Amino acid sequence: MLRFHHLLLLFLGILTSLATAASAPLFCKCTCFKNSTLIQLSGAQASCTQCTHAFCLSQNLPICKDVVTAPDNANANAEVFSTCIQRDSRKDQIIVWGFILGTTGLLGWAAAKRIDEMRRQGKKAAVTPNRTPYAPLPAASD
Repeated sequence: MLRFHHLLLLFLGILTSLATAASAPLFCKCTCFKNSTLIQLSGAQASCTQCTHAFCLSQNLPICKDVVTAPDNANANAEVFSTCIQRDSRKDQIIVWGFILGTTGLLGWAAAKRIDEMRRQGKKAAVTPNRTPYAPLPAASD
């Protein structure tokens, strides 16, 4: 039993370290006019400060083509919106997978216990085959 607790603590420690060490990928949502696209911010120094109007315009996106080629680029800031977002957090993925694996483990444990009980009852029945598993009721008297 003590060994099980040590393994459980080790598993939870590894899970916690993975959740804190892994960072969620950052995306810059560039919206030009009414169309938008997501661009992943890559690199070791990726941060939300990179997601600016200039960043969106420097990507040469087809949806921003009319903004970039306009002769007066003064309206570009009014037509281009940038938003930094995080998607698919590693922590969220670990929590979901932990829940799924935990639930599956508990269901497997319950099934194994049930099979073990049925197997043990089968051995008892094989040892005493003449015994009935119930007591007959007395006949009703009128």
